[in-house]
Amino acid sequence: MATTRLARPDDLDALRALDPWPSEKSWNRLIGNGEVMVLEEGDAVVGMLHYAVLWATVPFLCQIMIAEAHRGQGHSRLMIDALADHLRSEGYVALLSSSQTDEPQPQAWHVHLGFTSNGILENIEDEGIGEVVFRLMLTDD
Repeated sequence: MATTRLARPDDLDALRALDPWPSEKSWNRLIGNGEVMVLEEGDAVVGMLHYAVLWATVPFLCQIMIAEAHRGQGHSRLMIDALADHLRSEGYVALLSSSQTDEPQPQAWHVHLGFTSNGILENIEDEGIGEVVFRLMLTDD
């Protein structure tokens, strides 16, 4: 059975195995700010997500990563639902996320999880490739 929780400093090695890109200092800052959640199966961390709060008011999903052997089992929904519950408890009303305009699978993933398209930022990556911004409402309003 998979569970989610906020990351702790002792998760650092597992987080770096899932995503070696952030420095140890960056991971520690994210963990200290409560901006990282982990997915556990048994005693093993098999997934993570991290988010940032833009403009001090809008949470933005930066990344979600689930180990290859644990994909396709509904874990991303579990993680997004846990993040949504956490953000609601903090008083936030929506979660933003994005994917590139040339990435149909990530776009479909967002829609599958209940996000709605919120517009496109043009030419973010290479010329002609934009970023589709998605929003998941956290309230019933």
